[in-house]
Amino acid sequence: MDRPSHDRSANPDIEGPIQVVMRVASRGNVLVHEIAPGGIPEPTMIYLDGDHLTLVHYCEAGNRPRLVARNSPDQKTVEFNFVDISGSPRPAYLHDFVFTIVDMGHHTEDWTFMLPGDKLLHAHFDLQRAKESVPSPGGN
Repeated sequence: MDRPSHDRSANPDIEGPIQVVMRVASRGNVLVHEIAPGGIPEPTMIYLDGDHLTLVHYCEAGNRPRLVARNSPDQKTVEFNFVDISGSPRPAYLHDFVFTIVDMGHHTEDWTFMLPGDKLLHAHFDLQRAKESVPSPGGN
């Protein structure tokens, strides 16, 4: 099921609403999360790898960082931490990702990127489920 969402918070690097589409794919084996900052789609795949919830982000920078979730004490927050990366870590790569469920139609995402010189860039998105439907790839 598609879950389009729009940014409700002010983010100085991204003007206006941002769309996130989430859908289950591969017979329920992966959650596809697609965000398009600046209009460039960046998919993230979340799946179980053995007993580890794993995330691979396909960044516009050309790299693919892999993160693994830690146990969540409150069952509403999933925190993913960096494990390794395919491709170059330059100019930046996703280092931490936190997904927090507020309610059935509302969640937040906190993205932390590692920049050269071990500098961090943080982005916070406060996302609400859209009332309109966005067609999924393939017309389903």
